[in-house]
Amino acid sequence: MRSTARLVLVLAVLAGLASLAASALEVECETYTLPNGLTVILHQDDTLPQVVVDTWFYVGSKDDPPGRSGFAHLFEHLMFMGTERAPGSSYDDIMEAGGGANNAGTSMDDTVYYSWGPSSLLPTLLWLDADRLDGLARAMTQSKLDLQRDVVLNERRQNYENAPYGVAAFIIPDALYPQGHPYHNSGIGEPADLEAATVDDVVSFFNAYYVPANASLVVAGDFDAEVVKPLIARTFGAVPTRPPGARRTAPPPTLERELRLVATDRVEAPKLYLVWPSPAGYHDGDAEMDLIADILGDGPSSRLHQRLIMTDRTAREVEVYQSSGLLGSEFHVEVTAVAGGDLEVIKRAVLEEVATLATDGPTAGELERVKAATEASFLRGMEDLRARADSLNEYRFHFGEPDSFARDLARYTSVDAAGLKQWAGRVLGEGRLDLRVLPLDTAVDGAGLDQRPDNFPEPTPQPPLPQHFTLDNGIPVDVVSRPGSGLFQGALLVAGGEGAVAPAQAGLASLTATMLTAGAGGRSAADFADAVASLGAQLTTSASANGTTVTVRGLSSRLQPTLDLYADAVLRPNLLAADFDREHDLALEDIGARGEDPRTVAFLTASSLLYGAEDPRGRPADGYLNTVRALTVDAMRATLPILINPGSARFVFVGDFEPAALRAELDRRFGGWSVAAAGAPTLPAPAVAAASPRIVLVDRPAAAQTMILLARPVPAPADEVERAVRECLNTLFGTTFTSRLNRNLREEHGYTYGARSAFRQRANQHELLAWSSVQSEVTAAALGEFRREFQGLASGDVAADELAKAVRTVRYDLVGTAETTGSLAGSLTELAANGRPLDGIATALASLESVDLAAVNALARSGLYDWESLLVVLVGDAASVTSQLEAAGFPRPELVAGVDGP
Repeated sequence: MRSTARLVLVLAVLAGLASLAASALEVECETYTLPNGLTVILHQDDTLPQVVVDTWFYVGSKDDPPGRSGFAHLFEHLMFMGTERAPGSSYDDIMEAGGGANNAGTSMDDTVYYSWGPSSLLPTLLWLDADRLDGLARAMTQSKLDLQRDVVLNERRQNYENAPYGVAAFIIPDALYPQGHPYHNSGIGEPADLEAATVDDVVSFFNAYYVPANASLVVAGDFDAEVVKPLIARTFGAVPTRPPGARRTAPPPTLERELRLVATDRVEAPKLYLVWPSPAGYHDGDAEMDLIADILGDGPSSRLHQRLIMTDRTAREVEVYQSSGLLGSEFHVEVTAVAGGDLEVIKRAVLEEVATLATDGPTAGELERVKAATEASFLRGMEDLRARADSLNEYRFHFGEPDSFARDLARYTSVDAAGLKQWAGRVLGEGRLDLRVLPLDTAVDGAGLDQRPDNFPEPTPQPPLPQHFTLDNGIPVDVVSRPGSGLFQGALLVAGGEGAVAPAQAGLASLTATMLTAGAGGRSAADFADAVASLGAQLTTSASANGTTVTVRGLSSRLQPTLDLYADAVLRPNLLAADFDREHDLALEDIGARGEDPRTVAFLTASSLLYGAEDPRGRPADGYLNTVRALTVDAMRATLPILINPGSARFVFVGDFEPAALRAELDRRFGGWSVAAAGAPTLPAPAVAAASPRIVLVDRPAAAQTMILLARPVPAPADEVERAVRECLNTLFGTTFTSRLNRNLREEHGYTYGARSAFRQRANQHELLAWSSVQSEVTAAALGEFRREFQGLASGDVAADELAKAVRTVRYDLVGTAETTGSLAGSLTELAANGRPLDGIATALASLESVDLAAVNALARSGLYDWESLLVVLVGDAASVTSQLEAAGFPRPELVAGVDGP
C-alpha cells in the first residue's frame, strides 16, 4: 500500500535536526510540463541500477460520482485490464518478463500508480503507462468491468465484511461526514453502487480525470535525463490533452458534541473507537496531531499502552494515529479490550490521559522519544527510492514544489511542548465519535428480556397554578412565574374577534390584528420588526370567531424594552394607509391560495355548512375574497377600538419574572388604557347537532388523494369529569399512533399516512371532528372503515386495558403542557380564550382519577359518536369518488363549491 510509504516519510518529527546535514534533506530533481499538460519530475540516483515510475492522478474516492461510491477504487483495478496495444494481461506480463513489478493505491484524495524494475526496463515502463493513459477507454468492455467488479466486491468481503472490526470502516465516515460530503462514503464503495456501474460510467470517468493535465509523473533512479526526456515526449507526449474534471471540495467536518454508536461483529473482544475531526493534512496542527498520536499510542512507552495494557490490564491492543486528508483529518484512538473488557472503563482512562496531556503537555522525555523515533523513520524513508519518488509527487501536490523534504520536516521540528499542549486541548474535546464494536450476542450479566420489567410508580404531578391580579384600570392578569428559564411569553386576549364585525366585513378582524405590528409607536413596519428582532423577541397577532389575541415572546433580561414595543403595538399602531394597502394585498393573496390545500378546503366547507356562511363560526377568520376586497383603511381604523378594547380584555403571562415586578411593568404601560367602547358581542347560541347530516363533495379533478372530514356540533361537557371522559375516548379513538382510526386506516389497510380525531372547543361551541387524506382509489373503502370505527365505539366496546392506556396518555400530555414557557403560556391562553378557569390543567388531572370504564362506555353509547349525525365532507376527484361511493352503497354525494369557489 502506498499509505505505508507515506507513513514512513510524513510522520517525521525530530530532535537533533542539527545532526542532519543539509544535503541529506535535499533531493535534486527537475520539473517541467509537457504541451499536453502533464507535469514531469525527474530525480536521478545512480546508487543502484534501478528505476521507479510513480504517477499521481488528482482524483480519489471523494470524487466518486453520485450513486457510484467506490468508483475511483474500482477504476484503479480497471487500469490493469489491458489496451489494444497491450491486450489482456500484457501490462503485467511484459513488465514482469523484464524483472519489473507494479502496484497502485486509491485514497480519498488521489490515486497513484507505481512500477519499478531494472534501469534497463525504463522505456518499457514508460510506454506501458503512457499506452494505458491513451487507450484504456477504447479497450474497455463489459466483461472486464464485470471481472474487476467481482474482484473489488471480494476485496470488500475480505478486508471489511469478513475482517475483525471491519464494520467500523463503514460506520466512521458515515457518522463523521454529512450526506453529500465527499468523505461520507467509504472508499471501497457500497455493493449496490458497484453493481450499478456501467461501461459508459468507466469511459466518462476516464475522460474526466485520467488526462495529462490532471496528473504528475515522477521518474526516479538510474537514468540519463537527456535520454529519458525525449522518451517521455514520444510516449506520454502522444496522449491527447483534455480539460480535467472538477475536483470536489467541502468545508472540514465538525462535531459539536459526542456522537455515540454501537455495532456488532464476529469478534471475541469489544473494541472502542474514539475519533475526533482534526486539522486537514499539511495544514496548521496536522503535524502536531501526528506527534500527539505518537505520545499517546506509539509503542510500549506511550501513555495509553502503559495505562491500559501494562497497568490497568483492560486492553490487549492500542492504536493511535492522525489520518490526514485534504478536506479534513481524523484523529483516532482505537482500543481493543481484553475479552469481556468494559469499554466504559477504558474510555474513562483514555479521556483522563488525553485531558492530562492537554492540561500539562508532554514531558521532555516524551518529546525526545518521539523526535528520535520519527527522525529515524524519516531517514529510512529517504533511503527507499519508491518512497522518495512518491513523496516528490505528494510534495508537489501539497506544496507546489517536489523537493520539499526539508519543508515537510520543518512542520515537525518547529513544534514544542507548548504547541502540542495547545493542539491537544483544541482538537481533543467533546466533539467526537464514540463507536463501540461489540461481539455478537453481547449482553450484560444478569440481563434478560423474557420478562418486561414493571414500570416505576406513576408520579403525582403538581401543575402550576396562576396568580391573579388586576391592573389599575381593572384589566385582569393571570401569571405563572418560572424562575431560571430566562424567557417569558404573554398574551392579550380581547373578546370579540370576527363576531364583532358584520358579515359584509368578514376578515376585518383578522386584517386589523395584522395592522397592529405593521408599524407602531412611530416606527415604520421595517423598523418596528427590526426593533423586535434585535431584542430576541416575537410579536404575533391573530383573530378568531370570538376574539383577538396579541402574543409577545422574549428574553426576561430584556423584558422592559420588549414590553415597550408590545405596548406600542397594542396602544399606538401606526395604521398608515400605505401599510394597510400592503397587508390588504397580502391578505387577498393568502385567501386566493387557500384553495390549494385540500385540508383547508374541507374544514372551511364543514364550518360553513354547519353554521352558515355568515355566522362567525361558519366563515373563515380571514374572510372571503369579496368581503376583504371591499375593506378600507377607514373601516379598519373605526373597528380597532372595538376589537382592542380594555373593557373585554385580559392578560396571561408565563415566565422568568417576579409577579409583583411584572404587575408594575404592565401597569406602567397599560394601567392608564381606557377607551369608551361597547363590551364584547354576545356569542351565538351553540349548535348541538348537524342541521342537515349529509355527504358533500368538493371536486378536485385528478387528485391523487381524497381529504375526508367528518364533523358535527356536540353539547358542552356536563362537568369536568365528562370533559376528562371525552379526552380519554378521543385519545383511544384518534389521537395516538395506536389509536383505532390510525391503526385501521394506516397500519392495517395502508390507505393513508395518518388518521386523527378531536373534540374542538371554540368559545361556547364544541365539535367532534375526524379526518384523513386517503388514496383516491380507496375513498369509499376508507369511508367504510371510518363508519365501522364510529359504530364500534358507539356500541360501547372500550376495553379496560385500552382505557388505561388512554388515561396514561392524557395524563402525560396534561403534565407536558408545563414543560416549556411557550407550551404552558399557550395552554393557559387557550383556556382563557374558551372561557375556562385557568386552573383547568390541575382540574383535568384531578378529574382523570374519576374516569372509569363504565362511564367511558356509557358516554360512547350516548349518541356522541352517532354515525348518522355526521356531516361528511370529501375533497377529491368527483368522478372517481362518486362512482366509488355509489358502488359501495353510500348516498350519492352532493357536489358543493369550496369556500370562495364558483
